[in-house]
Amino acid sequence: MNLTYFSPLLAQMAPEGLLLMRIVGVLGLLILIPTGVLLWKKQDQWFSRCADTPSETSGGLLYGRVQTWLIYLGALHLALWFAL
Repeated sequence: MNLTYFSPLLAQMAPEGLLLMRIVGVLGLLILIPTGVLLWKKQDQWFSRCADTPSETSGGLLYGRVQTWLIYLGALHLALWFAL
C-alpha cells in the first residue's frame, strides 16, 4: 500500500512540492492582505443594521462580524503556514 497515494501532503514533501506550497502560500497572502484591508474599511457598512430585517439584535450583528474575522484569520494563518 502506497501512503503517498492517500495523502496529498506527504506526496508534496519533495523539494518541488515544497516550492509549490510556498508559491500557493505567497499567492494566498497576496490575495488575503488586500481582502483584510477591504474588510476592515467596510465592516461597518457590511455588518450594520438592515431595513429588511428589523428584528436583528446587536449581538447577532456582532456574531456575524466575529465569524467573518475568524474565517479570515484562519485563512491568513493557513496561507502563512504554506508560505513559511
